[in-house]
Amino acid sequence: MFIVSKIIGFLLDPFLWILVMAVLYVFVKDDVYKRTLRTTAVLVFLLFSNPYIINNIWYRYQSKPNHLVQGYQTGILLGGMAGHDEMTGEGYFGSAADRFIQAARLYHSGHIKRILVTGGDATFFKKKEYNEADFVAKNLEDLKVPREHILVERKARNTLENASFSKIMLDTAGNSSCLLITSAIHMPRAIKIFLRAGIPAQPFPCNYKVLPSDTAFTWRSLIPSGESFSKWTILLKEWAGQIQLAN
Repeated sequence: MFIVSKIIGFLLDPFLWILVMAVLYVFVKDDVYKRTLRTTAVLVFLLFSNPYIINNIWYRYQSKPNHLVQGYQTGILLGGMAGHDEMTGEGYFGSAADRFIQAARLYHSGHIKRILVTGGDATFFKKKEYNEADFVAKNLEDLKVPREHILVERKARNTLENASFSKIMLDTAGNSSCLLITSAIHMPRAIKIFLRAGIPAQPFPCNYKVLPSDTAFTWRSLIPSGESFSKWTILLKEWAGQIQLAN
């Protein structure tokens, strides 16, 4: 299932669709098919490169902010925020690092008493010298989160495994009130998976990529954007995951 999800994720890239159509255009001889490919490629480009369209769809799909008024025993911090440089051998935080920042902030503000970091190596070929959960845990310690208040789950490769392995750890450590910490665009699917796994967590979305002001129509909304393709790929993967959960 993990490999299948990776393949599906690779295929859910609108830029890849345009590239395939461009290659087919070169080799197809029939003029009707050529015109169809050309027109379709242009329409796909205009649709998926438009920032106004994706920002409005993204904004309506992502989870809304959770203004906490109570405390929780455990903050479950999902991986997918850090990577590994094979040349230097060092870990690094990526664009989703706000998950890490918010988890540390929630701990130091007293909203959570401990942090469960879940996430191993989600690549096809495991890097034995690197594990995301260990890297994140070490950085939490650097921010004065005591090691005894950090639970580390090292094996999960996707959100389904995040939930199932976290359930085992929570049952062992003493199940408790939980706060799920992940990106706002990932939260609608993630919270369903955790609830289905038997973890009645409350959502704490963060790492917002689209704000209300980004949904307004301006002259910039007409300018094609490479970032729009990236957002569509992420959103399509989330939708595909939602369909999988419904089946």
